[in-house]
Amino acid sequence: MTTTEIKVENSENIEPLLHTKVGNATNANFPVDDRGAVYHLGVAKGELSPRILTVGDSERAAKLRNELLEDAEKPVSHRGFVIHNGKYKGVKVSIVSIGMGPSMMDFLVREGRYVVEGPMAIIRYGTCGSLKDVKVGSLAVASQAVLIRRNPDFWHQDKHSDCKNYDISLPVDGDKELVQTLTNEFRSTFTDRETVVGINATADSFYSSQGRIDPEFDDDNHNLINTLIEKFDNKVTTLEMETFQLYHLSKRSKQPIKAAAATIILANRLSNAFLDNETKSRLEIEGGRACLDALIKIDLNN
Repeated sequence: MTTTEIKVENSENIEPLLHTKVGNATNANFPVDDRGAVYHLGVAKGELSPRILTVGDSERAAKLRNELLEDAEKPVSHRGFVIHNGKYKGVKVSIVSIGMGPSMMDFLVREGRYVVEGPMAIIRYGTCGSLKDVKVGSLAVASQAVLIRRNPDFWHQDKHSDCKNYDISLPVDGDKELVQTLTNEFRSTFTDRETVVGINATADSFYSSQGRIDPEFDDDNHNLINTLIEKFDNKVTTLEMETFQLYHLSKRSKQPIKAAAATIILANRLSNAFLDNETKSRLEIEGGRACLDALIKIDLNN
């Protein structure tokens, strides 16, 4: 692996990253270099575990690595992705930070699938907004996920009369075994906090497609949250930007991928409350441990 060491700015106790160098790719359909490294993750076969915990924030990934992994390897970075390989309770795992949005999850699942031999399990652990009457600092596990997409044709001068401003997909299930195992781990870990289970709504935007009102833009999203609640009979619990893509691609993979997702409820969209940073930091580690416990309990070949 060709690498260059770089520093992570403004991050305490995070060791330098190895910045992967991907060579010339020869296939525009699915770019890999001459050693088989994929174009975005920057890893080749054998360089990513089949058990993956993925987060959005690179600093959260580094904290989880430092607190929870044994025999941790030097973290590797390429094109905004950071991969931490090591062991948790003797089992090989990878913690991968991907940034935000469905496209970043698409890179992880597709390129991860390419470099991993055999069945996989992926858990996403992130933050979210809630549409339920629960306190910030509660936890959520997604049994299903739907996708909210802004439809630019709605604002086009030649739009059809039945054109909608936002498209909301049908629900896709997470892996039932992994979702249940993850729920059990969270409820046994957070005995003093609520863990809610329900439908996640994954949006293609933090602002318009999550119903945030921005006075600087014409988003026509004032009724979006109410529409979402009514469409799914008040069973939507969380809003974020990655889970649907993970669940959808795990179902469409020709080799098995077990997928589940959990989130810290950072914001309550009904009360407008927002969680403090100190509590969030503590929940990141405690929840990360619960996610890894769930990951290593799953039989990938079952």
